[in-house]
Amino acid sequence: MVEFTKEKDNVIKLTTTEEENKKWHNEYHAKQEKKRRDFIAISKPEVFKMLKSVDIDEVHCYYSGSGDDGSIEDIEYKKDSSAVSLDEQITVDRGERTEWDYHKHVYVTTTKPQKIQDYIEEVVYDLLEAFHGGWEINEGQCGNVLIDVSKGKIFHDYNEIIETERKEEL
Repeated sequence: MVEFTKEKDNVIKLTTTEEENKKWHNEYHAKQEKKRRDFIAISKPEVFKMLKSVDIDEVHCYYSGSGDDGSIEDIEYKKDSSAVSLDEQITVDRGERTEWDYHKHVYVTTTKPQKIQDYIEEVVYDLLEAFHGGWEINEGQCGNVLIDVSKGKIFHDYNEIIETERKEEL
C-alpha cells in the first residue's frame, strides 16, 4: 500500500510498504523476462528474414547513452564484407504493429510500411531495453550491435561506464 503523509514543513512524503515494493519488483522482472523471450522468439528471426530479403549479410549498429539520454549513432550495412548504401526508400512491410506517435505522444496501431533504417533502430532499441535496461542512465553504456545474417546470430559488444570514487592519504 502507498501512503502519503504531510510533514511539518508541508512536504508530502510518499511511503510504500515492503509488500508493495516486492510486488512492483516482481512485476518489473516478469515484464523484462517477457521482453527477452519475445526478442529471441519474434524479433530476432524477423530481422534475419528481412535482411535476407534485401540481400544484406551484416548490420553494424553503433550506439551511445548517458545522462538519461541515448541514441543510435550510426548504422552500417554490409554485403560480402563490403559496406553498402541502402536506398532510404527501402521499406519493410511488418503487418500490424504499435509505434510511438511523436505528435500525439501516444502509442498507435499502424500497418504502414517502415523504412529499413527505422526498423533496424527499433530492433536495436528493443534489444537494449530487453537485455540492458538503463543503458542510457547516468554514466551510461556505449557499444556496437552486430547482426550477422549468415551466422544467424546477434553479437553485442559494449562498455558500461561506471563512475568510481576513491580516497587516498599520502
